[in-house]
Amino acid sequence: MKVAFLFNEYSLHNHILEQTLKSRPQDQYVIVKIPLVVKGKSRLDSGRKILPKLSPRFIVEKFYEFILLSYITFFPKVLPFGETFRRIRWIAKRYGVKYYRTESITSEATLAFLKAEKPDLIVTLMHQIVKGELLTLAPKGIINIHPGLLPDFKGIQPYFWELSEGFGKAGATFHYIEDEGVDTGGIVAQASFRVPQHASVSLTYYLTARSAGEVLPQLLQRIESGETDSRAQDPQSGNYYRFPDRDAFQRLWSKGHTLVRAKDIFSIIFGAYDSFHPDTIEWPES
Repeated sequence: MKVAFLFNEYSLHNHILEQTLKSRPQDQYVIVKIPLVVKGKSRLDSGRKILPKLSPRFIVEKFYEFILLSYITFFPKVLPFGETFRRIRWIAKRYGVKYYRTESITSEATLAFLKAEKPDLIVTLMHQIVKGELLTLAPKGIINIHPGLLPDFKGIQPYFWELSEGFGKAGATFHYIEDEGVDTGGIVAQASFRVPQHASVSLTYYLTARSAGEVLPQLLQRIESGETDSRAQDPQSGNYYRFPDRDAFQRLWSKGHTLVRAKDIFSIIFGAYDSFHPDTIEWPES
């Protein structure tokens, strides 16, 4: 089976790519990287558009997170244990996978590249909306990895809102992209875990990515063998969340969480979560 990954670059979720490539070497892969920018805008213009909408505390802590993640991504890993963080380009090179970078997944050049590659399945984890011709490019469909529990937490950064709203659980949801709706397609798998006490948002996201990395190879096997069922989402269930505002940040702190902690990041590096598994993996049945 040939799988095309459409991913944003983010150290804490690149694990999903590498775990899948290691677990299923029999498949063929292509990786398309989409920068974390607003489509059609530069990084500077994207910042000008998004930053005014954000809480100052969110901006400060995201900058702190950027420093920590840059450190663990760019400095050589010398420990014989713990997670190794690699850039998407490095993962592609390490496993001999074709790599393509684009600003827009619906551009003529990107569509031409994907058509030439003829993927059986497309897997996405990114911020751009799949639409138009891209929706029909892969015969086995498009699966989105949503880093939150659907249908309760749709939209942006669900792993933040799961903590700020005191949900108690977090996890990853795999669903089909069937149209231009956001986080609305049929669910094919869901992995969940109880949020550790006082966990940071960064740690919760990492554990969500590890959960997704455990499920995705199994899901690919099910899709290849035709054993996949999906569960339709109730369009009236759950909420759609946007970027956190000041009130959301206050709720996050009041519940003992924060955006990032150096302790959490270095616990990941030193292997504290190497044996982590989601509490529950659900496969819808027809």
